[in-house]
Amino acid sequence: MLAIRNFLLVVLIGFSVGCAKPRIPQVSAPTPKPVVVADDFAYPIGKTEVVTQKKDSDEWFNVQDFGENDHLGEDWNKNTGGNTDCGEPVYAAANGVITFANDAGPGWGNVVIIEHTLASGEKIESLYGHMMEILRTEGEVKKRDQIGKVGNANGRYLCHLHFEIRTNDCPMWNQAGPGYATDRKGWVDPSDFIDPRHRPSHQ
Repeated sequence: MLAIRNFLLVVLIGFSVGCAKPRIPQVSAPTPKPVVVADDFAYPIGKTEVVTQKKDSDEWFNVQDFGENDHLGEDWNKNTGGNTDCGEPVYAAANGVITFANDAGPGWGNVVIIEHTLASGEKIESLYGHMMEILRTEGEVKKRDQIGKVGNANGRYLCHLHFEIRTNDCPMWNQAGPGYATDRKGWVDPSDFIDPRHRPSHQ
């Protein structure tokens, strides 16, 4: 009898184990990646983080200012003019994420657009146009990371960098855009935007 009872006990235990619901492992939600804040801005060209718009010792000048001829950005050229800046480094103006990096067609050539999140949470974009070569096509970038080289929009112009800063109400968000327009809503003067947002201690 004892042997039969032990046998039945083993059978019952085996049955209950076999019928037990499988344990589903608990998978924790991935930790969201922290947003890279753009709290410090610099100019996208030159050996230092700040350049002036005039021809002087920093080697660069703004050949066509924001608003001039309905221009939506700034055109940066070396003091020596012509094509002397072909191939010069183009840098990210601030921390951000690349949202566009491609040939944007005639008149634009290679373009990179970077989305920046300000400390307030507001988003803006910086655009870098006419480049000879794109060196970064995706992902996060830090301020002054090299993203490309100054170019001529596939031979359309003399070499220079077309540089824009856009607010989040820009109608051409994440697109190359017209370059010129009478309505400049959504675009701001790049130098006027950068100057108060640069940290002098980082020079």
